[in-house]
Amino acid sequence: MSKTDSGTVRKALGILDAFPVGQDALSLTELSSRTRIHKSTLLRLCRSLQQAGFLSRDRNMGFQLGPKIWHLAQVYQRQFHAEEVVRPRLQVLRDRTGESASFYIRDNDMRVCLFRENSKHAIRHHVEQGARLPLTDSVVGSVLLAFSGERGRALSKIRQRGYLIDRGNQPYTASVAVPVLTLGGDMAGALVVSGLESRFRAEHHRKALDIMLEISRELGEQFPK
Repeated sequence: MSKTDSGTVRKALGILDAFPVGQDALSLTELSSRTRIHKSTLLRLCRSLQQAGFLSRDRNMGFQLGPKIWHLAQVYQRQFHAEEVVRPRLQVLRDRTGESASFYIRDNDMRVCLFRENSKHAIRHHVEQGARLPLTDSVVGSVLLAFSGERGRALSKIRQRGYLIDRGNQPYTASVAVPVLTLGGDMAGALVVSGLESRFRAEHHRKALDIMLEISRELGEQFPK
């Protein structure tokens, strides 16, 4: 992103941030005063935000927050609730397996580590919570692809099996991943337990898998259909 683009984004976000609690609409003059953006530039940005659904006009042609803001608020609330549901179970998974436990979601061609509980071992598999990583070449990414309905022989096998155990994309690591499916059959995300191959060996995979399948069923019952 260029400096010009980033500056435009900051200005647009500043417009959305200018709306005070308890006031429904603002005139162009009021917005210009609050944001210190020249009216001609401000009007252009407001029109773009209006087209995207972030702003709308009231009967007096003042600007007010649009329906997309409500949609984002709903998404945020669902994520916040999801953390309350997911994180305690990740902690149980981490404590019972001894390895790092994460919950990922798919975002187009990326996987997002939404929540994570790191292993208490000093040497461990490491990914930052909030990291956006490619779907390809990862155990949990393959599960997300498989249960998103993507085609392919390997993905079909994962769907039939209901899980994937394989070496991780980081050297000397292994991972076990399972989908989290809602009661309606939709994929809410995926759980993955990852650790060093020297410690997280084949005999530990089955134990981890049994715990993960139990937890994924519990989570699936909590997510909306």
